[in-house]
Amino acid sequence: MNRCLFHSLLLLCAAVFAAAVWGSVDCGARLDDNSLPAEMQSHLRGLIYFHFALAQIAVILFIILVYCYHWKWKRNYLIISYNEAGMKLNPPGIRMPGSRVYRCHLGNLDNSTLPPSGAPVLVYPMFMLSGTSSGRKLAEGLERAYSTATRKPQLFFQPVLGASPWLAETAARTIQPLLSKEAGVLVVAHDSSLPEPPPEPALFCRRLRELLPGTEVALGYFHQAPEAKNVLSRMQARHVILVPFLLTEGLHTHRDLPTEADAARLGKTLHRLPALASLLDSQS
Repeated sequence: MNRCLFHSLLLLCAAVFAAAVWGSVDCGARLDDNSLPAEMQSHLRGLIYFHFALAQIAVILFIILVYCYHWKWKRNYLIISYNEAGMKLNPPGIRMPGSRVYRCHLGNLDNSTLPPSGAPVLVYPMFMLSGTSSGRKLAEGLERAYSTATRKPQLFFQPVLGASPWLAETAARTIQPLLSKEAGVLVVAHDSSLPEPPPEPALFCRRLRELLPGTEVALGYFHQAPEAKNVLSRMQARHVILVPFLLTEGLHTHRDLPTEADAARLGKTLHRLPALASLLDSQS
């Protein structure tokens, strides 16, 4: 049962209940007329009983629908970050009842309180890139943790955080006031050992270009081609807004990103935005 059908059935039950109550009240009001024949009075009393039963059936169906719907849609939420720094963050745009939200990070799966097996579990990987950590390591870690606890719930893995269109939309709103005619955007992502680079950084850049038409948006990596510092030198923009495609501030943000000194040697200026976790914090 989809949500639209569910809401339609609830409205139907409410309409039937309202009609039954109105019918009972109307029949009762007509019975106050002492001039009615005995046969009509008996008929009206029968209608009152009928409307009363109809109202009860509507209420029972309403309760059954709500119970079945919530049983079907009951689910638990498991938010997994790469390390402890990202555990407090929530996936954007997701409504989650606090009592059914569980949190852990990749390093402490074996010691964490995981969702029970009585309902499906939606797994939200709070990773910027799809790859080994958010794929094989995460799946194997959860399987090991649940086998130790002798439980096996249904796990539904959601896309990594870096694939969310919300990130580009919120980043664009942050960048917009900083733009000028000579400004461009440089997105710097983490290196990858995969044969093909993860698609999330390029997807993020494509969305930024759509949201910031006419703005130069370039993509670079720490130490793999195209390297961020080389991309910076090739950019036409004289003022560069640097967007780290990283979830939290850490070693990479202090060691591996182009700096204002690097930009100055190229005759450019650089303005670095904080890691993208700040966008999540600003919306919480």
